[in-house]
Amino acid sequence: MNFIEAIRSGFNNYFNFKGRASKSAFWYFLLFEFIYFFIAGFLLGMVGVNDDIFAVATIFLVLPIAIPGIAVAARRIHDFGKSGWMQCIFIPGFVIDEFLGTGMVIWFVTFVIFAIYCSQNGTNGKNKFGTKPKK
Repeated sequence: MNFIEAIRSGFNNYFNFKGRASKSAFWYFLLFEFIYFFIAGFLLGMVGVNDDIFAVATIFLVLPIAIPGIAVAARRIHDFGKSGWMQCIFIPGFVIDEFLGTGMVIWFVTFVIFAIYCSQNGTNGKNKFGTKPKK
């Protein structure tokens, strides 16, 4: 699966939390999310918006991307035979970082652990979530 196919698949399966996703589909969609938010943040910075407008704009920028990102992550976790809800195990790390104000250190460590978790090889053949996805 290439970059464009992964983005198309992510949006075509916007609310699809069933089935499996390949590593390439997950990582390309994650790359798309990073590029999307980098460009959006850069443009908001160039315009010179204040903090209040930035907070509101962030909500509107996250809405179209958050659900397909969560769905792709759930399908990726399904690929190695675990429940898509397993991605919620990493939420406390993100929340703790916000409360402790550690400068995103705990967030980064949590993200790295999540990335390693999602880098596992999928189960060969069929598992309880469906057949093995195409590359």
